[in-house]
Amino acid sequence: MYAVFPLNIVVLPEECVALHLFEPRYRQLFKDHKEGEEFVIVRQHQGKRSEFGTLVYIEKIVNEFPDETVDVIVKGSSIVRINEFHELYPNKLYSGVDVEINEINAEPNKELQEEFKKYLLSSKKRHVKEHSNSLFYIANRLELDTDTKNEMIEHLNGESINRFLLNQIKFLSKIREQESLLDQNFYLN
Repeated sequence: MYAVFPLNIVVLPEECVALHLFEPRYRQLFKDHKEGEEFVIVRQHQGKRSEFGTLVYIEKIVNEFPDETVDVIVKGSSIVRINEFHELYPNKLYSGVDVEINEINAEPNKELQEEFKKYLLSSKKRHVKEHSNSLFYIANRLELDTDTKNEMIEHLNGESINRFLLNQIKFLSKIREQESLLDQNFYLN
């Protein structure tokens, strides 16, 4: 069983996210996991929890305050399917989950790598990592919104995620193209 932190965010593997922990249960979770032990972040939105989440670990402690609140950076490691949610982890203030780790071949196919490079080169985010050999590196660089990330982690294999990200790049490219056309229609007086 893993400790769980329900939030209205989705953390992808390889992604770093800053958190401010202030509730007593999550301060306790921090104390129990600050040495690198993994816990799960699962999206909770409008009273519903996602069936999928991400194993994360504390990458860096940014600030510890006198009132015991803390700022940390967590980093995602693996996508998990939530099998069972326990309102209380044994003898703790926070909740727990039983999970199944989703082992994904995270290598992007050639078409996705090429489209991703074209997309970045056409944007202001020109720096392309020499070996962008991870689906999650690509997803993180696309800066997907929370709903889209949640949809992505529900794909159960690398091939499906490749198609999903390729469609996202095509969609984002179309939006960029439309924005460019709009810019051309404005005249200054």
